[in-house]
Amino acid sequence: MIDEIEQKLITALLNKYERSSFFRTGAVPTKRILLKLYENGKCEFSDYNIENSEQRIRVNECVQALAQKGFVRFEWMKGEENHIMSKVWLNIEDLQNVYCFAHRQPQSDFLYNVEAELTECMESIRLQWIKDYLKDTCGYIRQNRKLHVLVPENVQDRKSLLQALRYIDANKDNELLKRVFSVRCFGDSKHFERVVETRLLRILKKYFDYDDQTTDEQLLNQIGIVKYPEQFEFCGPISLNFPDGKHLDFSNLSGGSTIYGQDMVAAQITLSKGVRCILSIENKANYFDYISKHRKPDELVIYHGGQYSPSKQIFLQAVAHASEQLPWYHWGDIDYGGFSMLARLRREINSSIQPYRMNKQELITFAALTTSFSSEYSQKLHELTAKAELRDCSECLTYMQERCMRLEQEALLE
Repeated sequence: MIDEIEQKLITALLNKYERSSFFRTGAVPTKRILLKLYENGKCEFSDYNIENSEQRIRVNECVQALAQKGFVRFEWMKGEENHIMSKVWLNIEDLQNVYCFAHRQPQSDFLYNVEAELTECMESIRLQWIKDYLKDTCGYIRQNRKLHVLVPENVQDRKSLLQALRYIDANKDNELLKRVFSVRCFGDSKHFERVVETRLLRILKKYFDYDDQTTDEQLLNQIGIVKYPEQFEFCGPISLNFPDGKHLDFSNLSGGSTIYGQDMVAAQITLSKGVRCILSIENKANYFDYISKHRKPDELVIYHGGQYSPSKQIFLQAVAHASEQLPWYHWGDIDYGGFSMLARLRREINSSIQPYRMNKQELITFAALTTSFSSEYSQKLHELTAKAELRDCSECLTYMQERCMRLEQEALLE
C-alpha cells in the first residue's frame, strides 16, 4: 500500500505537470517539473517542516524511496547533505509507471474519454444549442488539454447531464413538470434538481437565446421543463372542437379565457369567420389593459408572455393554421427580448407577423421613460440587426444602439 506522504508528493508533482504548458501542448518537458522542499526559505510541500525533525526525516525517507523506484529525482540543500532536501522533481521518462503507482488515471486519458463521451452524445442530437455546447466543449478540451468549466469532472454527474440533454432533445416538442421530467429521465423525482439543474442553466445562459430579464424558471420553460402546467390566455372569437364532438366557444368572454396545455393537445382550434386580425402581447399588464380598453370585436388577442415553451409553440402554430392569411401583429418591449421574440415568432409561427408599437417613433415619444444599457447589451442588439427576420426593424434597432435606450411596453399604458 502506498505511503500517505509518497501519495501526497506524487499527487502534487503530477498536478503540477498537468497544469504545465508542456502538458497542454503535448510537448516533452524541457524544464524539470519540481517542488521546492526548502530553497531560500521557501517550501512548496507543506508536510516538509525542517523545524520538526521527525516529519523532515519521514519526508526525506519517502523521497528517497520514490527515487529508488525511479519515479523522482532530488537534490540536497548545499551544506545540508543527508539532512535537508532542496527540491524534488518528476522523472518524466517513467511517467506511465508513476501514474500506475499513484493509482491515478493519466489526465490525457481522462480528457480523451470525456471528449469521446461528448462526441458520442453529439451524434444523436438535433437541437442546435446542445450541438453548439458539445462542439465547443470538445474543441476546448482538444485545444487546452483541460476540462471545460461547463463539463462536470465527476463521471456520474457528467453521465446525468448528458442523459438529460439526450432526453430534452428526444422530447423537444413535449412539456413535462420538473419532477416528472426527473422521474422519466433518471427514475428519481429530485435527481434533476440536485445534480443537473444548476449546470444545465449555466449552459442555457451561454448557448440559448434569452434576454437579461429572463428568469431561470422561464429558461427551463423554453426547453419544456416546467414548474406548473402551461396556461394559454387569450380573448376573442375562438372555439375548441374535441374529438367526441363537443364544442367550446369562448367568444362571449370579454375578460379573456385560459386553457391548459393538456386540453389543447386533444382539441382543434377554430376562429370565427368574423375575426379580422390577431395581436399577441408580451406583457400581462398590457394584455389586460388592451382587452379591457382597446380590443375590437373582430380581434383575437393572445397573451404571449416571455419566450414560449414547446407546448405554447404548438398553441401558437394551431392559431396560425386556423387563421390562414389573417394579419398578425406582435406587441413586445422595445428591447433585445421583445425583438428576439418577434424574430422567433416569424421564424417558427408566421413569417408575416408585424410589430405593433415597436418602432423609433415610440422611443422618441416616450424618451423620458426609456432606460439605458451596457456595451455588452448593445452588441447583442447589433447581432439582432443582422438577423434576416428583422431587416424591416433595422431603423428602430439602430436608433436604440445610437441613443443607448430601450423601452418596456408598460411605459405605453395610459
